[in-house]
Amino acid sequence: MHELSLATEILNVALAEAARHQAKKITTIYLRVGVIRAIEPEHLSFMFDHLSSGTLAEGAKLSLEEMPVRLECASCGVIESAAFAWECPKCKGCEISVKGGDALDIVSIDIEV
Repeated sequence: MHELSLATEILNVALAEAARHQAKKITTIYLRVGVIRAIEPEHLSFMFDHLSSGTLAEGAKLSLEEMPVRLECASCGVIESAAFAWECPKCKGCEISVKGGDALDIVSIDIEV
């Protein structure tokens, strides 16, 4: 269950940013998550809710934007896919490499000051 460690890191970053801006409350944290991360949004939100209890982030919403896998095929070029693939979804060729889809970025944080 890697969602616990991810929720911990997200909370730590959000709290540090909130302190830096002298926030009174964190309301929403916007995340961009690659599908290769295999994050279960419900598990991540549950863990975040548990960890944020009693902090400035208590009750904050996690808003996740899922990013597709980017594959580079020797024949077709760069292709985006909704899931990891062992072959090119377009030509079914095996000469592919993963070029993206594993990111986890905090895009922005909504706070009240």
